[in-house]
Amino acid sequence: MLPRKHRPLRGILCAVLVSSAGAPAQELMTLLNKGPVVLVETTPKGKFDHTTAIVFIQRPVQAVWGVAMDFASYKTFMPKVIKSEPKPVDPNKVDVTYEIDTPVTNTNYTFRYDIDPANMTMRGNWVKGDLKSSYCVWKLVPYNQGTLLYYTNSSRNFSSLAEGFEDDQQTVTVGVNVASALAVVKAVKHHVEELPDGGG
Repeated sequence: MLPRKHRPLRGILCAVLVSSAGAPAQELMTLLNKGPVVLVETTPKGKFDHTTAIVFIQRPVQAVWGVAMDFASYKTFMPKVIKSEPKPVDPNKVDVTYEIDTPVTNTNYTFRYDIDPANMTMRGNWVKGDLKSSYCVWKLVPYNQGTLLYYTNSSRNFSSLAEGFEDDQQTVTVGVNVASALAVVKAVKHHVEELPDGGG
């Protein structure tokens, strides 16, 4: 939960997030010109719920969607990803097995993604392995000849060792989720914008 003095900032970010989907996203773009925006949301009881990172990518939405859907290539540009093996379940579902480079022992898990190409969204839910009960959501929005990428994640049960250092403010949980969300959006932005053909 954010300290009391930072709660107004959370309210501003919530308003920006809501307005950006339909109304002009001027406030959001002002922030995004300085780098990715991250929102940490809590439950009514003040416990961590999920993190959303937003980044503006100077490429068409179809180019960004193509990279997001190319699960097998995650290991080539996402930090710490050693393995990313997709296995189709049906036309709009795919299981992806990951191995992540983490201290002491690597993290291994499988997410099942439900994909909605028409709305350029997909949700990954934990299926097996580490990170039980975790999930992520991707949402792409065309904006100003580019793309707004919204990436939401809720990583849980990631390490018994790390959980041993957890405090009442859930500093470890919040830190891991913020760092993960930032790593994803920054990696996608860099990868798409550096593609030789512009990703188009």
